[in-house]
Amino acid sequence: MDLEELVQQYLFATKIYACIVGIWPFMTQTQKNIRRTYVFSIVVTATVVQVARVVVFFSIQNLIDQIPFLMVAVASIVKYSNYLFNQEKFKDLFNSMVKDWQAKKTQDEEQLMQKYANRSVFFISIYTLNAYFCTSVFFFLPVMPRLMDILIPLNESRPRIQMYPAYYFIENDDDYYYIIMAYTIITLLLAMSIFIASDTILVYAVQHICGLLSLAGYRFKCCLDDLHTLKSNLKIDHVKMYKKVCYAINTHQRALEFLNEIENAYVMNLFIQVGVVVLSFTITLLKVASITWSMDTYPYYGYVIAQFIHIFFLTVQGQFVIDLHDSIYKKGYENYWYNGDVKTQALFILIQRRNLTPPLLTAGGLIQLNLDSFAEIVAKNR
Repeated sequence: MDLEELVQQYLFATKIYACIVGIWPFMTQTQKNIRRTYVFSIVVTATVVQVARVVVFFSIQNLIDQIPFLMVAVASIVKYSNYLFNQEKFKDLFNSMVKDWQAKKTQDEEQLMQKYANRSVFFISIYTLNAYFCTSVFFFLPVMPRLMDILIPLNESRPRIQMYPAYYFIENDDDYYYIIMAYTIITLLLAMSIFIASDTILVYAVQHICGLLSLAGYRFKCCLDDLHTLKSNLKIDHVKMYKKVCYAINTHQRALEFLNEIENAYVMNLFIQVGVVVLSFTITLLKVASITWSMDTYPYYGYVIAQFIHIFFLTVQGQFVIDLHDSIYKKGYENYWYNGDVKTQALFILIQRRNLTPPLLTAGGLIQLNLDSFAEIVAKNR
């Protein structure tokens, strides 16, 4: 399988959004520069006008109201900058995945890899739907006053509402309402594209690790299958068995190396992103706890749901790696290692000792991404 086939089967949607914002590693440099210029200028100005609102109309309440929206802009800049600074690392990441697919495998082993690649497509679809849900919540906000004027008319028209609070350095926003509306629509669509492109690459890369770990576990389990014939008078080729075990070890080591490649590419991105998302989630929950449900406040409820799913997606990636690695430990006992020669038995002891320490996907090496971290975040915000 070459890169084109890999993208066509499993990363087609990711490529579309990555090309829109100019972070697809295999675009021409001219295409990257053009798209990065307008994307970065729009995202940065969106951050500036939100910060300006806090400064010009400073109050604790305004600050609390602004933080959830401001954190989206900050997260977009962090994600986007990470790809700009590490574009060669991401190109190497894709090339490494292609080499793993092109490595020699049996049909059963190929199906194992395909299983986790297909699972990544499912998770990418769920993440994309969540991103569209969150964006549509804000798109619907300016429509609400007009809709309420029709359903529950008042003596005068309800005031216009922006998609997110900001200060545009003008006296009356209504004079430029449609220009501001067009700008905010473009901003939200670009932010959505950045989130989808960056996070779905991570989702697929983690599932690729899961495929490699599953492949290693399968090879550990099957590498000594021939030893069941020890009860007969057939001669066992222990050298061949030893080489099979070494082959399984190399597969396991390759999975751990690929995890390090992901860590290197996402080290600061994940650390800052987790902090930003948790802060935004906390502030939004505080806001929801202090308001009652209405047509004016419904976006905060939708935003909480979207943030909850986002945090879950970030933390559960590390849990996938831990679970698959634990399965390797169990499969190490499911073969006939105890019937092998001393050299092979000693090798399996070392293997099992290594598997006692699972590999961890972390945010900057400080925050472990797993379900325990997710449960702790949710518990502290109850």
